Amino acid sequence: MSEKSLYLLRPYDDDEVRANLREFVESADRDPPPVFAGREEIIDRITKAVTRCRLNTIDTACFTHVIHGAPGAGKTSLLTEIRRRLGDGNGAVGPLTVVFVEWDELSDKARLASKFVNAYHHLEAHISAAKTTTTTKIEYQGNGDQRQTSTSESSIIEQTQSEAGLWGTILEKIPNALDEAVFLLLVDESQNIEGDISGPTGKNTIVANLHTGFNRTDGLKIAPVFAGLSDTVSVLADRGVSRLSRDSAIRLGSLSEEETEELVNQWMRHEAFGFDNLFSDADIARVSKMIAVSSEGWPRHVNGYLSELARSVLQQGMSNDLKIDLDDVLDRGHDDRLTYYQQRLRIANLGRYAGVIRDAAQQSEDGVIDLATLDTLVSEKYPSVRLDAEALRAKAIHVGILEYASDDDDERFKFPTPSFFTYMHLGRDATKFKAKMREQMDDESHRWSKPNGLAQLNARI
Repeated sequence: MSEKSLYLLRPYDDDEVRANLREFVESADRDPPPVFAGREEIIDRITKAVTRCRLNTIDTACFTHVIHGAPGAGKTSLLTEIRRRLGDGNGAVGPLTVVFVEWDELSDKARLASKFVNAYHHLEAHISAAKTTTTTKIEYQGNGDQRQTSTSESSIIEQTQSEAGLWGTILEKIPNALDEAVFLLLVDESQNIEGDISGPTGKNTIVANLHTGFNRTDGLKIAPVFAGLSDTVSVLADRGVSRLSRDSAIRLGSLSEEETEELVNQWMRHEAFGFDNLFSDADIARVSKMIAVSSEGWPRHVNGYLSELARSVLQQGMSNDLKIDLDDVLDRGHDDRLTYYQQRLRIANLGRYAGVIRDAAQQSEDGVIDLATLDTLVSEKYPSVRLDAEALRAKAIHVGILEYASDDDDERFKFPTPSFFTYMHLGRDATKFKAKMREQMDDESHRWSKPNGLAQLNARI
């Protein structure tokens, strides 16, 4: 592998910015990264949906959207960016109350009511503060959450349990909401939403009412956006979200190479990390290209390589040797990806199914598996215990091991990233997987290691 060194232009010795960078490393992939790139078409679609919701009064004005994709596709990052751009009166949609909830909060009426009420009061406070101050402070915020003083929990619990119910309680606490407010409701991990415990249908009344429109929410204008794994659309259909409008189900895949480069570029210039004048422009372009290729544009893997680069900056930044070995950064990034795939399989808890999926991957040349192949392998591997191939497919998709190959084909499916397929295709052999990753990086090294390689590549794109 050719020499790939990154040189720091100055010591990285400021305690405050080092603390911000260390927080980024320690958060692993639990929080969205502090920079964002790509997904502009999706953000524009949600923005237009909110605008329609604001301008119209008919019950079909506030459409439901579902953002679905495999683990690591960047769903939480996208929701966080939507909240950042559209919340607190940002952007062209005007004042907008953004309510960010986890899936389990949709079964707790008192908790959900508090979220709506507190988010509305936060917006009012923000607008009021904006009129009296222009002070700006740059900070590193891992996930963008802000703590607010909550409305009396006891009073909300009492009201949601009374005849006022959920929506009546919200309107009583914020009576102006009926005339002037639009709520953008962002729900993460939506594939886990449960049905009504006491109901036989499996539907979730709150979710169904949100989807039906403001005739079922006492006149509140609420635009719901549900984000979850690849089977979220079908899960939500069982919970009462049926007959989605055209183009309202949005599949989230990898970033383009250009988008990934922009993400890394922003990270290497991030002000909260104190990266100004730390790297040369040529090195930023070179490393951005390198990580774009190695990560396959998968946001979770981009974050993994950036975390390893951050570790090296923290280790070398205060020493006399300001050179970072990018080969080592890449190798540790490959290790991180390998560990992630191993963790995903453990979390999936597929049991005997894992061997069938591994065998299917070894028979595939392009990472695509069809239902007929799974059915054949199930019959061969477990002739005495007849497993259901469709149940296997559903289980693997629900836990994010597989996803549908396309939006309109439920007979063919694939692994979320090429390297996940490589790992399974090699029989989950860690040594072979890492060797394959190094080989692929060697094959691509001309794209960043030669002095004019980057210019030649850009000329061809």
